[in-house]
Amino acid sequence: MDIRGFDEARAGRGSDPTEGGIGEATKVIGGDERRMHVRAYNHWVSLLKGRSYPAIEDLETAGPTDFQAHGVLLDFTGGMDDPAISAIGEALSEECGVHQEISRISQVPARSLLSRLTDQYLQIIANRAPIGFEAEFVGTRGHNTLYRGILMPFSSDGEMIDHVYGVINWKEIVGAAEQAQLDAELAAAVRSQPRMEAAPAIWADGPSASRDEGRRLDDVQRAPLATLALDVPAGAEQLVVLLARARGDGMFDVVGAIPDDQDLADRAAAALS
Repeated sequence: MDIRGFDEARAGRGSDPTEGGIGEATKVIGGDERRMHVRAYNHWVSLLKGRSYPAIEDLETAGPTDFQAHGVLLDFTGGMDDPAISAIGEALSEECGVHQEISRISQVPARSLLSRLTDQYLQIIANRAPIGFEAEFVGTRGHNTLYRGILMPFSSDGEMIDHVYGVINWKEIVGAAEQAQLDAELAAAVRSQPRMEAAPAIWADGPSASRDEGRRLDDVQRAPLATLALDVPAGAEQLVVLLARARGDGMFDVVGAIPDDQDLADRAAAALS
């Protein structure tokens, strides 16, 4: 795991406080994850107001942020051994399988993403500055997960660190074996579906052309090759896996659909994320 304090990173780099401050990546996670932590750090800087640490009151009154769902607030006012958890974001809570309210670090589930973040809290006391970290681990569902986290100090009196706010983001990795199984299931499901017949092509100036001159050529070119009606309850949202054949002109012909395999659709969507 790579752990680096922001002050340490800035000492050997440029003036950009976000460059290298979250640790040099041994695994490339992606721009969205990095941008979240840059935004969190910039938010922390905006609350400094010339002080060594931002006031915890400013964090609590700053209003919601776009990374709040991925955050956790630790409270050390009752002691360092087992800090209190004052708040935990909804996305982080769901990812860690926290189904009941937890109020102490000792209650954090082992091998959860939350534990990867809270395990680092003593580092921030030693560094007295924001620290970032990233690594890969196998989560509670058995999936390899890349994660990136940042911890930022806050103070009630402007002198002592007695609160730490952490933000963490993650991305599950589909292994080669799981991807191969997904591909095989997709191919088998497509073979089991009846072939969807494409609608006959309409030429703008051919024998099937309409006498109505109001229909333009570009409208015809944008017309779908086929239309598939699915029996989905009104108001329901459902992912459907489609199989398309690539043509030489760069277009695609849809040849089949798998409307009733939600698990396959979810896994295909996860593989594309």
